[in-house]
Amino acid sequence: MSDVKPPLDGIKVIDCSRVLAGPYCCELLSLLGAEVIKVENQVGDEGRMWPPHSGDMGSSFLGLNANKRSISIDLKKPEGVEIVKDLAREADVLVENFKTGDMERFGLGYDDLKDLNPGLVYTSVSAFGRQGPRAKGLGYEALLQAYSGVMAITGEPGGMPVRCGVSFLDMGTGVMAALATVTALFRREFTHAGGKAETSLLGTALGLMSNTVSNYLQHGYLPERLGTAHPQVVPYQAYPTKDSFIFIASGNQNLFERLCKAIGREDMIGDPRFRDNATRVTHREACLKAIFDALAVLETEPLMVRLDEFGVPYSRVNDLESLWEDGQVQALGVLEDGQDPDYGEFQIMGLPFTLTEHARGLRRTAPRVGEHSREVLDELGYDSERIQALIASEVVAAR
Repeated sequence: MSDVKPPLDGIKVIDCSRVLAGPYCCELLSLLGAEVIKVENQVGDEGRMWPPHSGDMGSSFLGLNANKRSISIDLKKPEGVEIVKDLAREADVLVENFKTGDMERFGLGYDDLKDLNPGLVYTSVSAFGRQGPRAKGLGYEALLQAYSGVMAITGEPGGMPVRCGVSFLDMGTGVMAALATVTALFRREFTHAGGKAETSLLGTALGLMSNTVSNYLQHGYLPERLGTAHPQVVPYQAYPTKDSFIFIASGNQNLFERLCKAIGREDMIGDPRFRDNATRVTHREACLKAIFDALAVLETEPLMVRLDEFGVPYSRVNDLESLWEDGQVQALGVLEDGQDPDYGEFQIMGLPFTLTEHARGLRRTAPRVGEHSREVLDELGYDSERIQALIASEVVAAR
């Protein structure tokens, strides 16, 4: 067994978040070696039973909460708030995604906790941000895709706005929150002070649209819905073949000319409408019609062989089943193997990147609600009589 310690070994995180963005932030921190204690109410994180599930745990919850321990606390009771304060005294990080003002109302805002623990990094995740006219508004991932402008440029030309097929703003905000957290921890090494990090789905959306936002700010350019196409590069999109779909990325002039040769349309190379990318963007419709017509009569497998011969980047449009059969995911080494009472042997996504001599990230399965309540309270120094009293008064729930 390797004796290499993970990067965040010794860091303690209190996860007061639920559903996707906050839990994913804390999952990433756990995979980097942090100890994470998940604080839930008696019902538990509402993401627990999102289908599909086995036993009392949804598979998406399993993937976002492995490695964590769970303590179930009623924050509406003063004794419950005191437990979280005790946890915060000994923690390095607290992550929360409550509605704006809720943590302050509980007495668990950053200003309430920084005096108890000046080194605490307090990471706040919200929909719209903690300031501004929408700060206190409820926000959900798809709603933020609409609000941020992402949905306005997603979908087929002339069609309805379309939600992205994955909750990329939630997951992306989890990444941003983890980045903000480790940045604050790194700064603490020099300043010996914690601080507050604020992230939001809206901020993430704008950050991920940086190139699009810059085009608007500098030139007033408003992109339109283009399906799978690129607003600034032509041809660069998915096409129907005789029997399937294929995405072809002709990202520069050289690749465009190779594509023309591969599909038997060398005549397009000399066409003044298509002489460079700028003219192809101007004559997008004519260029794409020629390619669509050429590909519509070709079967996918022979076409892929032809594209390989000419060095044209492409991909079949995979679903997860065909992706797993391809083997590239296994080659990346980003999957983690675990054991769970309901799932038996399972696999989840680990860190989506690798580090030299990084210890294995998955250490335990996701917890059941309150599975570790007694254990966590015992570590805080609560005696058995006090723990039992908290359970009896329903301040704490324990399995």
